[in-house]
Amino acid sequence: MVGKVIPLLPGGARNTALLELDASTELLAQARARASSAASRASAAARRAVNREKAVDHVARAHGAARAVAAANTTRDAAWHAYVAANHAIKATFYTVATADTAITVQDAAATALVAAKAAAFAPDDIAIADAAAAAEEAAGSASNGAYGAPPVAPIARIAHRLSVN
Repeated sequence: MVGKVIPLLPGGARNTALLELDASTELLAQARARASSAASRASAAARRAVNREKAVDHVARAHGAARAVAAANTTRDAAWHAYVAANHAIKATFYTVATADTAITVQDAAATALVAAKAAAFAPDDIAIADAAAAAEEAAGSASNGAYGAPPVAPIARIAHRLSVN
């Protein structure tokens, strides 16, 4: 965790200061984890695709967005590309072969993750929204992996509990 000191009472030897927390490093790491999870969801869906060509196109785009998140220098860019990855991940699920119940479960979870990723893209520095997007992405990953027989998803670290100061 990184921060900067903001002086409250200028002058004198007994300055009082406040540490303003800078969570940009944690936000970038979390966006990378969310994008990677979304790309993995797209890959899992493509393995069971009816129209493999279209599904693979969305997988490639999801992985491209995940690479863009990894290269991003700002939370805004990282959050936006994580949203793009989630968008392509849900599109890949439209081409999968699954029972109706499974398809509904996976697509509902993917839609929830997409909405949360969009909220994080439009509020890239909001920790609560980023943590909600991480929870939604984990749920989507679990639904996807459960439906397609993939290994369990890795948990995405939450930021808010690490920034609390006692």
